[in-house]
Amino acid sequence: MSDLSRYLPLSNRPKRDESAVTSTWNVELAEVLTALTAVLAPLPDAAWATPSRRPAWSVHDVVAHLAWRLSTSRGERWRTSARSLAEQGFSAAAAELAIARRAAASVDGTPTALVARLTELRDAAASGSPGAGVGDDERERDDTVQTGISALAEAVIAAADLAATLDVPIAVPERASGAVALRRALEAPTEIKAVTRGRTLAATDADWSFGHGPVLQGTSAEILLFLYGRSDTAPRPAPMA
Repeated sequence: MSDLSRYLPLSNRPKRDESAVTSTWNVELAEVLTALTAVLAPLPDAAWATPSRRPAWSVHDVVAHLAWRLSTSRGERWRTSARSLAEQGFSAAAAELAIARRAAASVDGTPTALVARLTELRDAAASGSPGAGVGDDERERDDTVQTGISALAEAVIAAADLAATLDVPIAVPERASGAVALRRALEAPTEIKAVTRGRTLAATDADWSFGHGPVLQGTSAEILLFLYGRSDTAPRPAPMA
């Protein structure tokens, strides 16, 4: 499913006006990038080498990959990924890391430059410039920020990863965290689906839940980190009433 907004609201909360629910993720992406840049801008250069929650990835790698992902069209991403996969012996993990490091090396990949690039992408998303609201599975343009659900997912998991890595809060809109969690739950690897199948996932710090069966709960970030393989700690069963 490329557009999960049709499934919102995600929980069985009381009915309310959902007229603001659309397939456009510009606003949410801009909010996530605003929160990210606020944390990254004052970060000492040495902290950018801190290992992230993704094995072998540093803070710098995570940010460089995010900047590349949000500013690269689907066709170019496919070509780059295919080439990197072949170069890295068809290891998907190694291929993605190589892309992140190559992207940083191809431009001024200093922390200051990466923060500036995320700021530019934030401004493009916030402005709603032509092409900025187009989903990843529809028409895309090389000269605009990508703001489909999969692009939003990259920004949301990067925020969750860096917040846990740096031990700082990075605010993510509830609608964004819920939609990204639902999308990932539908596409997660078998070992993660084995934990979540036949269960309801519920965020304890946001107004969303989805699924059927006994409730597994955690904060939005905890659920996202588990679903994306950044944490081995699964959501926990809800206390018995």
